Amino acid sequence: MNENIKAIFFDIDGTLLGLKSKEIPESTIEAIQQLKRKNIQVIVSTGRSYAHAKFLKSYGFECFITFNGSYCVAEDDEVIFKHVIDPEDIQALYQHLLYTEHFPVGVMTTDNSYISHVTDDVTTIFNLLKLQVPETLPLMEILNKEVLQLNLFVDEVKEQRIINEVLKQCESSRWCSTFIDVNAKGITKRIGMEHFLARHGIDLRNTMAFGDGGNDIQMLHAAGIGIAMANASDRVKQVANYVTTTTEEDGIWRALKRYEII
Repeated sequence: MNENIKAIFFDIDGTLLGLKSKEIPESTIEAIQQLKRKNIQVIVSTGRSYAHAKFLKSYGFECFITFNGSYCVAEDDEVIFKHVIDPEDIQALYQHLLYTEHFPVGVMTTDNSYISHVTDDVTTIFNLLKLQVPETLPLMEILNKEVLQLNLFVDEVKEQRIINEVLKQCESSRWCSTFIDVNAKGITKRIGMEHFLARHGIDLRNTMAFGDGGNDIQMLHAAGIGIAMANASDRVKQVANYVTTTTEEDGIWRALKRYEII
């Protein structure tokens, strides 16, 4: 058995939860329990909010990297890291929406999540994730709030223009064609990994990570063993050490068995 792995990081959508089933397969549930019995740290790493991720506590998870590394929560709801987007960028985005172009913006603050307005794209993506559409709130009303993450419902062309010209102190990542995650520059899931590894005294070489989206690339590249799900994009697969099957095809279980972790 492989005794080198001390911590494993798991994305949620398309990884723990199947893209089609929207459920965690029994094989993954059993794998998590076996990992915990071996005292291997199991840590959620997601672009979701903590509120939308902590249902995984019932499956044995206690530590959460949320908002792509902007907000990290350890045991007993202890916040061990928080990094917000610069208010100047929020103001710049507001001015851009007011005078240049209009598209939905999801806003994740330290106390709640909001959406500027609802379109078919917004409804479709939240239905896909089986999540409730956030409360509608004009962007002007969140200008003085601490913003951890933005979701911009834009295509790739608009994404590049906005990141280069408007949200200059931010960076984006994309796991679907409908929208992008936007976080403060330098904030990625890898940052969250480093905070938890420092807390537990674990080296990056002794880690494994599972993911499928563009926001997982730095995490998979940093981990000792990076596993891409079969539904991942080519960009994600290229940085992984191994490409497993889909969640519904017991991809997590199969990869853990292949590397003799369980």
